Amino acid sequence: MIQEALSQQFTIYICEDIREHSEKMLDICSLLEKEYSLNITVFQSAKELLQCLYKLQQENAEFPDLILLDIELPEMDGITLGKQIREMNADVFLVFITSYIEYAVKGYEADAFRYLLKPLSEEVMRNLLMDIQKEYSKKKKIPVKTIDGEILLPLQELVYISAEDKCTVLYTNSQHYISDYSLKRYEEQLREYGFFRIHRKYLVNLYYHKGMQTGKIILSPGYSLPITKKRMPEYRRQLFHFLGENLI
Repeated sequence: MIQEALSQQFTIYICEDIREHSEKMLDICSLLEKEYSLNITVFQSAKELLQCLYKLQQENAEFPDLILLDIELPEMDGITLGKQIREMNADVFLVFITSYIEYAVKGYEADAFRYLLKPLSEEVMRNLLMDIQKEYSKKKKIPVKTIDGEILLPLQELVYISAEDKCTVLYTNSQHYISDYSLKRYEEQLREYGFFRIHRKYLVNLYYHKGMQTGKIILSPGYSLPITKKRMPEYRRQLFHFLGENLI
C-alpha cells in the first residue's frame, strides 16, 4: 500500500583512486551488511564513473542511492565531478570524502548531502545510512482513489484521516481526498510512519502536532480533533517517541 522511495537495498557507488582507501571503505560496509542490504561498486577514476552514469541515464535506468566521491581525484576534482553528476540527477545523495577539512565548503557547491573526513569509521557510515533512510522516509507516498483516478499522496502532506459513513477522508493543509479504504486499514498501514488513532473516527499524523486542550488535539494547520481520555497516555508516549526520533 505504501510506496517506498527507497528500495530494500542500498546501491552505493564509490569513486576513490587510492586502492587502500577504497578497500577500507568496503571493509566498513561489510560490517554493516547485517543491518543493511548493500550493493557496492567501486570506480577508480572520474571517467569510469561518468561513463557508467551516462549509460544509466541513456537507458533510463535507476541511479544509485548514494555516491561517495573522493575530492582529490587525479584527472578531475571531485567538486567538478559532483556538479556533473548533479546535472544528470538531482536526487542522488552525494557525499564527499577527503583528508582535508578546508574542502568542506567547496563540497556543498555541488549540493552535497554530507562531507566526511578520512578515515571513515563504521559508526560514521552507519549514521550516514540512517540519515539517508530518514530522508527517504519523507518521500513515502500513499495511493488514494479520487474521482479523477488514483493519485500518490506524500505522507508528509497528510495531516489526518477521518472516518465518514462508508468512506474515509484524507486531509492535507489545503484540500481533502475521499477513499474507499477503512480507517482501520489505514491505521495498520501507517502506524510505523508516525500516525496515531486518537479516536474511533480519527487517525492523525504526529508530525503536525501543535498542542493539547482538554479532550482535544490541536494540529498545526489549525485542525482541532477530539481524543478519548483512554487514548491520551499512549498518545503522549507515541508523541514523545516520535519527536525523539525526528528532532534535529
